[in-house]
Amino acid sequence: MEFLRRNELFIKRIFDNPVLDTVLLSALIFGQSETHSLDALTHRLGITIPEEARHTALGDTIATADAFLKLLPALKARGLNTFGDVVAEVRKHGRLLSDLNG
Repeated sequence: MEFLRRNELFIKRIFDNPVLDTVLLSALIFGQSETHSLDALTHRLGITIPEEARHTALGDTIATADAFLKLLPALKARGLNTFGDVVAEVRKHGRLLSDLNG
């Protein structure tokens, strides 16, 4: 998203829609002390990324989608049942995202 946002003027599009970041969702579910990279998250959730797909756009996208789907029950267990619920919770932890990605 940061890449897209940095290029908004060039492509004449604004990306201001709410975004759910699996790094932050992982931190909300598993705690800040855990590692939240895509590799760590997929390992924790039992998701296998085929070696030829690792670190490719399509492979990472599929792994991220699989991770998101596996995080949904944990989000629901925390009372986060709608997209709006999750976005509101994520916004409470905005600084956490910059700390985890920084």
